[in-house]
Amino acid sequence: MHPFFSPSPLRRPPIKQNKQDFMSHFRTSEGNLDFIKIAGTAQQAKKMFDQVSPLVSPLITKFLKK
Repeated sequence: MHPFFSPSPLRRPPIKQNKQDFMSHFRTSEGNLDFIKIAGTAQQAKKMFDQVSPLVSPLITKFLKK
């Protein structure tokens, strides 16, 4: 019988989720905040915002005018 038509339901193995705190990405190996990494991430976010905002802001203003 084809596995797609099997009478028993397919069971997938459980997925291990490695939950981490958001701020753990910005900590050093000693557990202190890495302000250089935080500043670098903020600069990248600003650059991305500057690239996307000319495309998005006309849509937002048009939507808000309705």
